[in-house]
Amino acid sequence: MGYVDKFMSEHRIKKNEVCIGLSVLLVTYNHGKYIRKALSTLFDQIIEGPIELVIADDGSSDDTLNIIKEHEGKDPRFHFKYLDSTSNLGITRNYQRGFAACTGKFVAVLEGDDYWANSRKLQRQLNFLNSHCGCDLCSVNYFVYEEARSQFTARSTIGEGYRFIGARDLIADNLIGNFSTCMYRKSALDQLPQSLFGIKSYDWIVNICVASKGLIGFLEEPMSVYRLHADGVWTQKSCIEKFKEQLELIPAYDELTKNVFKDDFENLAKCLQHFITVSQLECAVGNATKPFGKVLPAILDFTPPIFLACVRALLPPKLKSFILRILHRGTA
Repeated sequence: MGYVDKFMSEHRIKKNEVCIGLSVLLVTYNHGKYIRKALSTLFDQIIEGPIELVIADDGSSDDTLNIIKEHEGKDPRFHFKYLDSTSNLGITRNYQRGFAACTGKFVAVLEGDDYWANSRKLQRQLNFLNSHCGCDLCSVNYFVYEEARSQFTARSTIGEGYRFIGARDLIADNLIGNFSTCMYRKSALDQLPQSLFGIKSYDWIVNICVASKGLIGFLEEPMSVYRLHADGVWTQKSCIEKFKEQLELIPAYDELTKNVFKDDFENLAKCLQHFITVSQLECAVGNATKPFGKVLPAILDFTPPIFLACVRALLPPKLKSFILRILHRGTA
């Protein structure tokens, strides 16, 4: 083989690496209402195959798996690989086996109740990781979709560029937010400490561990949708419950990362404790003032308008805001 032929052959291999060696980990549990949307946006991706599709269903009792099987063979780029779904392992163990089952050089994740909002998401993440060897994870901006309100909100400022994120950035603010925004180098997933899967672990600590050894690239264009719905385990929790759970996990996460980020976790713990205290105080005040809130509108009906005008002019803004909240609770 001549020099030119050898160069062209190597060039073709490098070019095709963008599309070869990709696994998509589809994680599902009773997502029958949402899985068609997720699959539709997966198969709409503009990217060459072959692509390994690993289905990690955690013992769904609805028709999630049947719907997935209906799509098998319709897109020749995707090679379906089913993991055992006869029992429920829990989210942490399900991800552990899902990551291990992926054989691609890169691994993208799609949870069954989320979906992707850009048909070039996978290709752009592949391109980024191929051109940024110092990054082990590429994430994208996303929309939070509050199903009950039909409200879409961008998680971060929308842009066309990218930024780099480190572990300390994630501890202070979990910008990545969910697995469906992520594409990893498989080598980084293989290096995750196995003790991580012995405790309750979500995307947050997985990505902190990945970022402890390599940078994260964050693409500022929203390309994914994180769905908040009544059936979601995390969505069902109150703010106080979420804060408490995070607070309880911090010592284990600090130990898992060998105390390298001890100061960062301690600062976060203080913030969470403050949020919990404030939230509990607001709940207590709200319950205590509810009867007064129901009576207050009736009292105001018999108060001379000139007196009300004077009171409004003299009340401090914070006190005025507090009274308005009481009124709102009273009429709710």
